[in-house]
Amino acid sequence: MKRYGMAVIGLGVVGRRMLEQAAVSRGIQIVSAWDLSASARAAAATAFPGLPLSQGVTSAIERLDVDVVYVAVPPLAHAQTVRTALAAGKAVFCEKPLTVDIREGTELVDAVRRAGVREAVNFVFASSAAVDSIARTVRDPAFGVRAIEVRTRFHEWPRAWQADATWLRQAEQGGFTREVLSHFVYLLHRIFGQPDLLGAAVFGPSEHQVQLSETSLSATLSCAGVPVSLTGSVGGQPPDLVEARFIGSSSELRLSDWYRLDCLDASAPNGKPVAGLPDDPRLATYQRQLDQLHAMLSGEAHSLPSFADALIVQTLIENMLSTRTSR
Repeated sequence: MKRYGMAVIGLGVVGRRMLEQAAVSRGIQIVSAWDLSASARAAAATAFPGLPLSQGVTSAIERLDVDVVYVAVPPLAHAQTVRTALAAGKAVFCEKPLTVDIREGTELVDAVRRAGVREAVNFVFASSAAVDSIARTVRDPAFGVRAIEVRTRFHEWPRAWQADATWLRQAEQGGFTREVLSHFVYLLHRIFGQPDLLGAAVFGPSEHQVQLSETSLSATLSCAGVPVSLTGSVGGQPPDLVEARFIGSSSELRLSDWYRLDCLDASAPNGKPVAGLPDDPRLATYQRQLDQLHAMLSGEAHSLPSFADALIVQTLIENMLSTRTSR
């Protein structure tokens, strides 16, 4: 198998996660890396001895052995980094959200189309075996999907392991809606096609803290006529909650903690694991995502969402956030 060279731009939590996963990937290898923060570069170099750090973002991207640029910088810097990659003629694998401005996102979709490069956005549900199972089940008329519920609750935001990513607590580009709920909006888009937003109510901490990200959200969507409720909040006691429930006529699928899938029915009202899924679903999902990236770079069929798909998700998310008021 050909191994493609990747430049990792952004060495925060998600950038280091890519370094970790690429180290055991069959088809992707890190050939350059960069972060604007000297402390982030130093921390990554300590955690990953031998990491090929570059002298700047342009030199990291323009190396001849770079086939794809992984954009893991905060959202406000996505567009500039993507455009640098396009100018170098490199394929792009961008973190979500695509951007936080709908017009800028539209311009990026046009830019990658004009550049003619291969491109995708890193929604991890694109390569989830659990999501594949959900899709097969809910598309089966025998399941009789009646409603979908997505619920998220966070003891604190950002979560403790994201504490260094201070931008996540800012309304300008952070918040749990963009960071977490966007994955579930993508999941709905993947299974049913483009969701319709019927209504939303978003609240911030107070009228004096408009610079901080949202603290609660409630939204209603329709997916091919199936009603969907999305809720999210910050506060209360741990543990955090991240789950989606697909409710059928006589059974229910529950996706929890990102990777666990259970079926609830009369014989197992508290749920039983769906058979046939990987023993280590987190590792399997990340590696499958990189396998799909390899397929994309090879010009083969793949499951990764395009910039155009990500723009659909971004538009819905930003329309939700536009309803924000203060308590």
